[in-house]
Amino acid sequence: MVFIFSLIADRAVGRMTPPPLPEGMVELIFPPCAEQSYASCDFEYTAHINSLGLREREIARERGDAYRIVAIGDSYTYGWGVQQEETWLRRIETILQGKGYNVETINMGKPGAGPPFYASLAERAIPLLRPDLVIVALLQGNDLGASGPEGLEGVKTDILDKVRFLYPNIVRSIRDHQRAKLSDLEVTQERPPQITTAEDNRRWTANTARDFLEKMPPEDRARFDGFEDKVKDAFLTGNLNPYMIDLAMQNPNFYELTDLNDPWIQDCVKNMGRHLQRIKHISELYGARVIVVSIPDGPYVNKEALKNIRRVGYSVADTLLDSDEPDRGIETACTQAGLPFYQVTKMFKDRKDDPDLYFELDGHLTATGHALYAESLAPVLEKVIAPEAPKK
Repeated sequence: MVFIFSLIADRAVGRMTPPPLPEGMVELIFPPCAEQSYASCDFEYTAHINSLGLREREIARERGDAYRIVAIGDSYTYGWGVQQEETWLRRIETILQGKGYNVETINMGKPGAGPPFYASLAERAIPLLRPDLVIVALLQGNDLGASGPEGLEGVKTDILDKVRFLYPNIVRSIRDHQRAKLSDLEVTQERPPQITTAEDNRRWTANTARDFLEKMPPEDRARFDGFEDKVKDAFLTGNLNPYMIDLAMQNPNFYELTDLNDPWIQDCVKNMGRHLQRIKHISELYGARVIVVSIPDGPYVNKEALKNIRRVGYSVADTLLDSDEPDRGIETACTQAGLPFYQVTKMFKDRKDDPDLYFELDGHLTATGHALYAESLAPVLEKVIAPEAPKK
């Protein structure tokens, strides 16, 4: 009888309203309430950051009835180069709402991030946001190489995890209390918003480019001097991501590091799987489903993008367009983590002759590319959420 009543008590806790978001501001990714403007040779846009430090609208303190979807990823999820309404995640929200689903999406993308950061962010943000579905959006090739040794402590378990399947709601409440005591989230009072103009960011980028140029070894400088004038001018004037050129100087074969028979790549796959396991663990604790999707990177799916990546210093073979290894590496990591994997690469390869899907020199998805990804992925997500998502 005691055991039965304990189960009833756990379910009663489960019916309690999740705690509201904390008052004040939280820096999950970016400085809260910032405004960041950027301009380059390919685009111009402004990113507005909410009080939780996300490139997103303000989120209501009290959780509503909408089916909540969060997406964790890098600059391709954040929407580098496009306005917020043009990102693939916001477009998917519009598509699903148009089909009658009561859904809301939250963008947790960060430029330059990788799987170690995705796992760390999930452990801080999921208890706060209480999503129904977590999408881990992995960029082909890049995120595999970024699955380095950082954060390989794996999933930590204790006695609470052993009883979680019997008492999921009580365990969740205890975890919330533990996190509150540890001050896991940086909550700050109101402060003036940080505003950076496109000229501020261009000046900083130009200074970084000059610093890279001064430190280039002679052989790398000779390679750089051989670039076409348009590329060199964009780099030196702050109109092109300097880290893209710096990586090309250090590792021109970066995009070809996808051979699943290579021991280093195999280690990367295992590391990615461990990071995904951390995301799965925290998501399950808070009742969220997790799926993994791949984002097609230009050199693997698009002729124009392949040609343009050579212009900024990378060595890539035409056969890259025929390879399925960028997706197979992610799929293998998902199998290791016990997570479902979805990809829409074929839709992009079917349009491999379209020059408008990726920015010319920057290489990120254009607004047209985001639209194609959203249109391709939306039917997949509809099948995933249909059994649970409420309709309006």
